[in-house]
This record gives sequence, structure tokens and C-alpha cells, in this order.
Amino acid sequence: MRLTNSCWGKVRIRVEEKEGDMCGDTWTEDKSVKLCEKLNCGTPIKAHNSPKDGDILFKSLHPTNQTTDLTQSIFVKNQDNDKSCKQKPAYVVCSGSVKPRFSIPSYKCFGNVEVEYEGKWIPVCEDALKDTNNGNTICQELKCGDAVETLPYFGPAPADKLAISNLNCIANANSPLSACSSVTASTAACKHSGLRCSEWRTMVPDKKACSGTVLVHWRQGLSAVSRENFNETEKEKLCQDMDCGGYKSTNEIHPQTIEIDSFWNKSFSCGENPGSIWECENKTTPSRKEPVFIECKKEPSVSLSQGCRGEVRIDGVPVCASNWDLSYAHKVCQENLCGNAVFIESKAPSKGSGNIYHVSCEKYHSIIGQCRRTKGKCDKNVVFITCSESVKLRTTEKHGGVLYVNYRDKWERVCPFRAEEKEYVQNLTAKLCEEINNETHSGSTEDKQVSLETTLEFTDVTMDVKRSVKQRSCGNVSPAEILCYEPPPTPPPPPSTPIAPIIVGVGFLLVVVILILVFLRFYLKRARKSNVSREYLYYMT
Repeated sequence: MRLTNSCWGKVRIRVEEKEGDMCGDTWTEDKSVKLCEKLNCGTPIKAHNSPKDGDILFKSLHPTNQTTDLTQSIFVKNQDNDKSCKQKPAYVVCSGSVKPRFSIPSYKCFGNVEVEYEGKWIPVCEDALKDTNNGNTICQELKCGDAVETLPYFGPAPADKLAISNLNCIANANSPLSACSSVTASTAACKHSGLRCSEWRTMVPDKKACSGTVLVHWRQGLSAVSRENFNETEKEKLCQDMDCGGYKSTNEIHPQTIEIDSFWNKSFSCGENPGSIWECENKTTPSRKEPVFIECKKEPSVSLSQGCRGEVRIDGVPVCASNWDLSYAHKVCQENLCGNAVFIESKAPSKGSGNIYHVSCEKYHSIIGQCRRTKGKCDKNVVFITCSESVKLRTTEKHGGVLYVNYRDKWERVCPFRAEEKEYVQNLTAKLCEEINNETHSGSTEDKQVSLETTLEFTDVTMDVKRSVKQRSCGNVSPAEILCYEPPPTPPPPPSTPIAPIIVGVGFLLVVVILILVFLRFYLKRARKSNVSREYLYYMT
């Protein structure tokens, strides 16, 4: 006797070179217990995908009271003209068929937990993972240490509603999940969850998503990977794990981009078709203290559909709003040189709801491209954000009045400032006046709301006032007003002295001087001739 898939499946019986299914109508739970035990497959658990028909060879079997071995039973063959068995075969699922895994192998020892159940990998409900004993059992079976925390489920929801709803494992048993006293699957709705074990680790380049010095992030910080034995095969696998295409072979010498404090204490050597770079890890401690530099064939492009605001896109594909938070939005704005995020909302995708990115970032991810991402159906809308560089400000008058801000495609009045903090109001007003002086009025629609929904949270005099915009209601109150300093009018320039008369006068003066000089020269010359004549007459006489 056997089950078609080792520890689960249809009950198959072979007698005298003939093999067929056992009729399900005569099969009992007690027989399932004995068969699971006989096959060293634990105990029976609930089946959810029983087959509707089969090759029924035996109608029933009848074990004796003296044995628990079902093969020593009396077997009754199914006759062709016997319609009592409705062709539904006996079907058994033993606990020994279940085993856990993390859904993305490249993220070692953390992520979505999946359990193989009846040949399918199904998610685990959060309630089943909250118990420390259950989490420890999964982490220990996967050689990942102990459970540290549960994580939000990452990615699109599975199409199949079946999930592990209950686990009951023994503390410090060092036994696999299949040995737990209860492993229950259910189609009832539940919140799926992930898990982080104490031996978690992942590889990320230092600055970009797909190129840079390769670092291992783990519970004690970060360590560089030694380039010892980390050759093109290993680099190719790592590029694939990071969704960066293949490895880009280059002969360039890359300078070390960061200061290295420690190196990962294990080497890497990939065999044939490894599941992830972590399957290439071995226990050999590298002696070469030089870091690996990797450059893959592609680098993800993160953009906004309307400059510094709009739909978030990775390589042109929208991003699902599930699990998205403000820190992710800041990264998007900063990558696009648009300041910080001031507003996040979810909207219907502009290009349908098919292949949409799901994103999950850890604190050590410096840019969105380094975060976990996967494509799939999005049950929510997509992310739409506004960065501070797209915020516009204006007042009702030229040098002050009611303050308006535009950060969600409409002009809105602002909640009043904290009047009791005089210095705060002065600093904020000065920043606003400086900003408004450089802005021109936008043609966007003006909001006529009575209840104000926008505040300015100005925390530092060096802060860009556009970054202080926050969506926070203050109710039906008088809106903020500011008065900007109006510079005194510029005095008119002194009347200019006419240049033409001056030129004429100078010219006339020069003519007079020349005439005087000519007259003097003529006079002196005549006087000299007169003196010579007198001296000649005197001499002759």
C-alpha cells in the first residue's frame, strides 16, 4: 500500500502485479491513521482537494484485530457490476507531507512564509505565526535560528484562498513542522503574514540598486563580501536574484566606494542551477580582504508621472499602494531631486490593473530600486505622491493676505499658525514671503471648502517651507493670513546734465586759447624784428 505522492494522495494497493485505487466510501479515519504511521508520515490532516474519480480496484479492506498493518487485511475487489462504490477513491493527507519555506530564496531567512500542503505552496495566517513556538519550529527547520518577528505579507494576494490557519508546535522540540500536533488549512479569510528569523541576511550593493560594492545586511549590521572565489558565475546569480538582468562583464578597475569595517565570514561557490546566491554559500572563511564590486546589465528607473508629483512608476510600471508608507515616498522624491514627500494618496492606475509592482523596503535600503519588488495583481489602487518641489504658495493680495497652498491640484486655505509662538510665526512668515515673491499665480481650481484640511509644520528656520505642508484638518476656523514687508519705493535718479552745451563750451574755449597763442606768437615775432632794425641804424650812424 502507498500514497500517490509519498505522504499524501490517493490510496494505491498492489496485489499480484495489479495496482489500483481503494474505494473512498468504505475508507475510515482509523485506516488513515494506520496508513500514515505505516509510511512513517506522521498523522492524518484535513484534505481539501479530494479527487472526484479514480481507478477503483478494491471495494474495501478489513484488518484483523491483532494487527495495525493494513497490508495484512482482507481485501475485497470491486466488481464491474457493483455500483455501490461511486468511483471516488480513498484520499489521505499525512502531516509528514507539509514543509515550510520562504517564498523568495534570495532573501535568506525572512519574508513570506509558505507551507507545502497537498502539493501546493500556500500562505500562513498571521495568527498561526504569532505563537513563538510555531515561529521557532519553522525557523529551526529551515536552519535560520529562532523567530524574531512577524512581517507584513509582501506581494499580491494568492488566487487560492486556502491558507494555514492553525499550528500547534511544541516549544524547543527541535522537530520539523510535520511533527506539530496540529497543522490546519482553511479557506476562511485571514491576514497572511511573513516571518523574520535570527539568521536573516540579504545582499545589496552599497549605493545603487544593481551596481556597487556588495554588502551583506544581517542582524549585526553590514559586512562586505570577499572577492575570493566570487567569480562571474556567482555575480551572474546575484544579478538575477536582484532582478537586475545578468552580470555585465567589464575590465574596468572600480575604486572602493565605502570604508569597510568587516567582511562576511563565509565564501561563495555556485554549483549547477542554484536557487539563489545563498545556496552557493559555504563554511570556508575567505582569507582575501578585498570587497566584491558588481555591475549588472540594468538599473531600475524610478520616476513620477508629472515631474515632481504624480503616479510612482518603476521602469514605467505603476506601484501598488499596499504596504506603502511615507519613508518610501521620501526616497522617490529624493531620487528625483524633488525634495521630500508632502502628500500620498492612492488612485486608480492609469494603465490598467495588470502587472503592477509591489514594493517592500527595509531600513537599510537607501533607494527604491534596492527594495524588494515583484509584479502582480493589485487589490488596492496605485501610489500617487506630491513632492515638496511641486508645492505652490500664494496670497490674496500682492504683499500678503489669506495664504493659499496648492499641493493636490487645487488651491486650499491653510490652518492658522500658533499665534502664541511669536518667533515661530515670524520665521515662518519670512520664509513664506520669500517663497511667494518668486511664485506666479497658477490656473488651478480654487478650493471653496469651509473646513480647513492643511497645516504648515515648520520645525527649523533652515527648513524649506514647502516641506512643511501637511494634510491635517483643523476644522472650521479662520484661515492663516500673512503680511509681507513692502520695500520702500526706489527714489528717481537725479536729472542728467545736458552733454551738448558742455561740448560746445569746451570747443569754444579751445578756439579762444588757440587764437590767443597765435596772437602772442605774432606779437613776439614783430617785436623781435623792431629791435633788430634799431640796432642796425645805430651802428650805421
